[in-house]
Amino acid sequence: MVSRDTFLLTLALVSGFLVVSMDAQSWDFAVAIRNRIDFYSRNGTLTFNLTVDKDATLKGLAYDYDTQTVYMSDSKNTGVFMYSHKLGDKSPVPSSVLKPEETSISEVVAIVFDPLQKMLYWTDQSLKALMKMKVPSKENPKPTPIRLHNFTDHNPHGIALDICNRYIYWANNDFSKHSIERSKLDGSDRRVIVDTELYQVYGLAVDHEGGKLYWTDDSEGIDYKIERSDLDGNEREILWEGSSQKPAYIAVDKDSVYWTDWTSDAIWKIGKNRNTQDKPVEVVSYKKLHLFLAESVITRENTGNIDCKAISGRQDKLTKNLMLTTPPVEFHNNATTNTPETTQLHLNCRNNSYYDESTSSCRCNEGFIGAYCDTLSPCNNYCIHGNCTLDNKGLPQCQCPSSYAGERCERYICDGYCLNNGSCSVSNAMPLCKCEHSRGPRCEYTTELDELCSRYCMETENTLASINITLCRCGEWNETFSEFSFSAEQPISSAIIMWSLVAVIGTLIIVVGVLSYHIHKLRRRPRIRKRFVGGKRGITQLTSRPQGPTDSYEISIENCCNMNICETPCFEPKLRTTPTKSKSTKKDEKNSLLDSMEGADSC
Repeated sequence: MVSRDTFLLTLALVSGFLVVSMDAQSWDFAVAIRNRIDFYSRNGTLTFNLTVDKDATLKGLAYDYDTQTVYMSDSKNTGVFMYSHKLGDKSPVPSSVLKPEETSISEVVAIVFDPLQKMLYWTDQSLKALMKMKVPSKENPKPTPIRLHNFTDHNPHGIALDICNRYIYWANNDFSKHSIERSKLDGSDRRVIVDTELYQVYGLAVDHEGGKLYWTDDSEGIDYKIERSDLDGNEREILWEGSSQKPAYIAVDKDSVYWTDWTSDAIWKIGKNRNTQDKPVEVVSYKKLHLFLAESVITRENTGNIDCKAISGRQDKLTKNLMLTTPPVEFHNNATTNTPETTQLHLNCRNNSYYDESTSSCRCNEGFIGAYCDTLSPCNNYCIHGNCTLDNKGLPQCQCPSSYAGERCERYICDGYCLNNGSCSVSNAMPLCKCEHSRGPRCEYTTELDELCSRYCMETENTLASINITLCRCGEWNETFSEFSFSAEQPISSAIIMWSLVAVIGTLIIVVGVLSYHIHKLRRRPRIRKRFVGGKRGITQLTSRPQGPTDSYEISIENCCNMNICETPCFEPKLRTTPTKSKSTKKDEKNSLLDSMEGADSC
């Protein structure tokens, strides 16, 4: 019999092996956060984690499904640029994959793994290049990295690999130009597949099963978008559009799309085939580690075990089903067995329809219905574009493509939409104008109109009376364009006004000073003094003044009429009579005045 100790030891070894194997298989997505990798199930439950060097700052992640090896890039470590670790290996120290050469600088931000060629691809922001390298092996323990593409005016970030079609995709998030490009794995057939309506693209992911390319776009302001297209960059659609997030890396599995958010320090997910009511769900939060951002995210399901042959077969079957709606030009009956019913049915298929052996029925051409395709369909020539179906009342209804609208899909939504020779394209079922010499959502504002309206709204006097300026809205114009169109002219106008005011004020000060000086000078002009000496016996000249104090008197007239001495104005004595003769002299008038003053005070 087996001893008890041997049984317990065997049980412990088997349990340890099962735990290690389960750890390697029991995760659905993984996240790089600082110096560790967290592995989660779909509901956000932490399964296990892997910690590397304490000074590491992990960014890119890639996974080899066959060997259960995870590859990670370190953006800060100057000793090692890339690690690898086999899940289930008890060794706590990951193996180095890529070490820097002397004087080399590298910042690996995103990596992918090709399971067919055992090749790693990554984007390097320091070298501004897309690199590739064989993974280390016993035959080649130190492989040499190869530059696949050099970028002079681009800042590469996200990277994705189409394993089945053998294409490599990368995102350029330079501030001057944003685009998504692809090329063959040998660097040939390089071209831009998306370069419009992009603001700042970070992450890329290829959905092999669905044949889609997903990316994150940090839109202007606080908005963001999760977009997708086919693998050629066509059929673009917005999966989700929201705000208050900064999405970075992205990954997909068979049901969901995952992305890291640098604003909320969280991992979000949303269904690939979501309903209109579905919203993103926060599955993991790193708010407690607010000093560190969640970087790359990968899914186990989409990184390996990709059966390209099965995927191609499903896609071919889907294409074949779509082609069944278009009958062949000529039909050959290759049936090996015939029954009277099938033969009769085949003979009765009308209107150039053909007999389908797989369904044992007539395959009708477009516009005909019925068991024998002998009835004209209400949908015959009803929809100008798009597909026609019958509602529950048997009436035709059209399902228009994104570029057409109307009851019968008769109107192209770009017709007459863009003004002033603007080119129109359709994006997300909405017309989009690309203006050359104009601006506005519909290119409605031309450069000439801008200049005329700016002159009209900036000038106080209407000098454009002969021109139709009904399109100028000065209130909106002043708010919109004073900051942009005339920002260079505002300081000049303000300076002119300021210096004009200074000149006017200075001139007024000088004028006031001159007037004050003249007024002060006029007030200090000499006073007029006249003295007269009189006596009781008559008028005596000043040259023969009397000696006695009682015999004479003396008065001094100091500009009496200007009221400098008298409180009341001077007046003519009543005893003075107006001379009637022209012979009277001024001397007689003075004597008469003095005589009259002897008895009365005139002042």
